[in-house]
Amino acid sequence: MSRTILVVAPYLPAPPNFGGALRIYHLIKNLSQEHSVILLAPGNESELASAWDLHDICDVALVPARTTARQPAGRHKRWAQITSMTTGRPFLELSSYSPQFQAVLNRIFMTRIIDLVQFEFPESALYTLPRSIPTVFDAHNVEHDLLRRVAASSESTARRAFNLMESRKLKRIEVNAWNQATVCVATSERDAELMRQLTSTRVEVVPNGVDLDAFGEVRNTVPKPHHVVFSGAMRHQPNADGASWYVREVHPLVQRHIADASVAVVGADPPASMRALSSTSVEITGQVEDVRPYLSRAKVAVVPLWSGGGTRLKVLEAFAAGRSVVSTTIGAEGIDARDGEHLLLADSPEAFAEAIVRVLVDDALAAGLGSAGRQLAEERYGWGNITRQLVATHDQALISKP
Repeated sequence: MSRTILVVAPYLPAPPNFGGALRIYHLIKNLSQEHSVILLAPGNESELASAWDLHDICDVALVPARTTARQPAGRHKRWAQITSMTTGRPFLELSSYSPQFQAVLNRIFMTRIIDLVQFEFPESALYTLPRSIPTVFDAHNVEHDLLRRVAASSESTARRAFNLMESRKLKRIEVNAWNQATVCVATSERDAELMRQLTSTRVEVVPNGVDLDAFGEVRNTVPKPHHVVFSGAMRHQPNADGASWYVREVHPLVQRHIADASVAVVGADPPASMRALSSTSVEITGQVEDVRPYLSRAKVAVVPLWSGGGTRLKVLEAFAAGRSVVSTTIGAEGIDARDGEHLLLADSPEAFAEAIVRVLVDDALAAGLGSAGRQLAEERYGWGNITRQLVATHDQALISKP
């Protein structure tokens, strides 16, 4: 039976060129094949005009905003940071909440019949709904735990202290959002277990997915023999920290064995400290329209993450592209992949470099890992399959709250 589903998000998820946007975009695209979807998000008409086919696959309700929740503008960001440090309210809440957003949400319920609401991220669940509406909370990460892990791996005392304080504040907002939901969704079993310890709301696992057709095109390309790629939005601290660790600690070790080894760090908003790492063998791209050309040139995709949550879309994209993956254990969390069969895991600079060198010099190993990763992606992680799992949680929410 066709439903009308309202998806509430903290930003327009198109173009889908980073983790959160990819998940929201593809879930909406697949849901819209059988259901009517309304997306409520901050933005403006010019942003919507450049947002791929978003306005073709769903109705979009825009809330004009000086900022987006995940990228607050300068003055508003500074106010939120100062207020957060002097109050018990988390930065994410202060930088996100908008009375205008609540007004637009109210108007939607006055003019449309909504069967179910799906919230993306804790800041989207700050708003009030009619109590009779079933809701699904889509937890891309356990955000307070992600901040805790970022703090634990931080070299900056000030940043570590701020993130630990924010983690404690955000936990209250996040758990409240879970408690208010009819059903919660986690992207990994680890995150689901963390959530179940803190809420009585039912928690189901709906992992991240990948566009098998789009990334399958990369399989027919020939990579540069000794080239490595790391992809991810650099405004996401785990990505920035992991990329810096790789370039500083691992890349020189790889070059000791393979002098012409090179790496591309692909992702929006690299900080100045990262741009300074650019060299003849290290490319820092900044934002790109499409990560696939960079995957096509690489023989190995690396995932050197030391913090984070959920499941890593960059791993699934590399699998779908038939590329070998070398990852830390944390980087591969939430994905049903086995070390030595689908990817190689390593947790020290020396072991990480050794694993990369093995793949760069051994074509049979690279081909075997790439083939196994692609097969796993086809069996488990296509967006069509992931969306069917999500729809099952919608069914549960509708039954639980008739």
